[in-house]
Amino acid sequence: MNRINKNQVDFILVEPRTPGNIGAAARAIKTMGFRNLVLVNPGDHLDREARWMAHASEEILENARIYDTLEEAIAETHFAVAATQRERGYHFPFYTPEELREKITPVSAEHRVAIVFGRERTGLTNEELQRCHAITTIPAAISHPSLNLAQAVMVYAYELSKHSFGKTKTYQWNYASDAEIRGVYQHLESSLRGVNFIPHDSYDSFLMRFRRLFGRAHPEVRDVRLMHKILQAFDEYIARLKKDEG
Repeated sequence: MNRINKNQVDFILVEPRTPGNIGAAARAIKTMGFRNLVLVNPGDHLDREARWMAHASEEILENARIYDTLEEAIAETHFAVAATQRERGYHFPFYTPEELREKITPVSAEHRVAIVFGRERTGLTNEELQRCHAITTIPAAISHPSLNLAQAVMVYAYELSKHSFGKTKTYQWNYASDAEIRGVYQHLESSLRGVNFIPHDSYDSFLMRFRRLFGRAHPEVRDVRLMHKILQAFDEYIARLKKDEG
């Protein structure tokens, strides 16, 4: 499976409103292994709030490329994609974040690509949208409120890097066998009979309710061992009580 060339991907923020959003965006792209932050007319992107929100990603802020206009920012970009929630009348190619990953992964091998994020309040202008080559939107249950700028950056950074971390770790289940589970039922019945517990109906009916509970849990070997330890502690305590009484 091809992996995206992260060195060729720029995250462009157009006139971000707050330094905090810039810092949080820097943290998001570094967390996912990217490093290219591009800012268009950002104001003070190195103030205390930006650094605080960047949290160990200050070098992303310090190395950010600064431009006055989006046109300058994408001058050497081969494929620029506008991230927007607004429907426009332009017939640009449209991608979800997942589709975008599939599109730009091969492009990034030898060409520079960019994800362009607009202003928090007003987004990208029509002219700025026309500077881009495609549009991307994060599917959402509702259109308003839209994602925060840094949240949107994180979604794309994660999606674009999804296949770059190697094989995903998965939990290896170690389910208990039927014989092991039946051993718990037998131990439970023995312990209950040892304290003269009498079910309202019968032991068969009582243990059937326990089997239903255990069956829904789909226990592992360690769960069975835990139940035996609990019942064993119960048995030993009752045995001591009987010994003291005798």
